[in-house]
Amino acid sequence: MIWITLILLATLFVAYANGANDNFKGVATLFGSGTTNYRVALGWAAITTFAGSVCAYFLAQGLIGTFSGKGLVPDTFLADPAFLASVILGTGVTVFLAARTGIPISTTHSLTGALIGAGLMAVGGQLGFTTLGNSFIAPLLVSPFLALVLALVLHPLFHLARRRLGIERETCLCVGESASSRIAAAPGGDSVLATTALSSVDIL
Repeated sequence: MIWITLILLATLFVAYANGANDNFKGVATLFGSGTTNYRVALGWAAITTFAGSVCAYFLAQGLIGTFSGKGLVPDTFLADPAFLASVILGTGVTVFLAARTGIPISTTHSLTGALIGAGLMAVGGQLGFTTLGNSFIAPLLVSPFLALVLALVLHPLFHLARRRLGIERETCLCVGESASSRIAAAPGGDSVLATTALSSVDIL
């Protein structure tokens, strides 16, 4: 009963630390641009994060199996409360400290490190290095290069679409109250009211 309570509290701590580190990132532009206030942006963050968690439960069962530690350590350790608590607390403390100090952190990397650390302490050199390479290190190394290749492929397509749609660098997407005059950039760098050709310097 004590171990179950400890694991439950540690899991809640990981959720808290992960939320403190990641939750607001997806809605930071809503708050930073002044589109919504802090409370509304935080509400959107909570709603969308919860929706993502529900979707992940149904669509990412493979990740649950991967991060259970199966293949890294013998199956007997996967049900050992001490091993589970070590992994969870190691992940939570790492993410929490990084969030408090402003250090960029990935919860996935923290969980991977906690699994490796706990696994090395549990079985030493008998750690499943093949599983570690195939299921953890390889995807983490490949994903940035995959993102780079996709960006290189998609950028020309979006560039072509922008030109076909007539979207220019001066095109403005206004959010909020509508403006009576269109603002464009003059060759010298000043902002100009398109209807009057008066620069912002003249207006001020």
